[in-house]
Amino acid sequence: MKGRNRNTRSRSRGFDRVGALLQRVLPPGAEEKLALPELRKEWEIIAGAVLGKKSLPLEIEKGILLVSAETPAAAKALSMRAGTLAKKISAMTGLNILSLKVIVGNVTMAPKKIILSPRRGKITPAREDVQKALEEVRGKFSPEREQVARRLASLMAFYRARFPGR
Repeated sequence: MKGRNRNTRSRSRGFDRVGALLQRVLPPGAEEKLALPELRKEWEIIAGAVLGKKSLPLEIEKGILLVSAETPAAAKALSMRAGTLAKKISAMTGLNILSLKVIVGNVTMAPKKIILSPRRGKITPAREDVQKALEEVRGKFSPEREQVARRLASLMAFYRARFPGR
């Protein structure tokens, strides 16, 4: 029993270290972009059944959650609860949401069909970009973890190629 607790603790510390490492190496705002789909899934629970159906989180930028509301009344209700909702979102997701900005607009999220144009095709980062990213993260990994560093560098280069300027 004691051994099991020790293993669990060391594993959770390992995840904490990986999370801290990812926060240091991912571009600013990436964590928010990655958390947005999960926030949308839980939106009705966070905002309440009625307001959740009449609104949709659109984007997170510098701690401000942009929400589209179906009607002016729903927008006003969300604006009045902005502080409470921001705290609730921060507690549930771990993101630092400072406030909400509510606009009146479309709240239906049509499923996006990903169609790659013939010109765009498969995204493959340049080897130089992968090497540059590897140099950024290499010192953060032990020599035994060289393969993990290479994979993270590849992921970073891909992200930068896919989302330039972010």
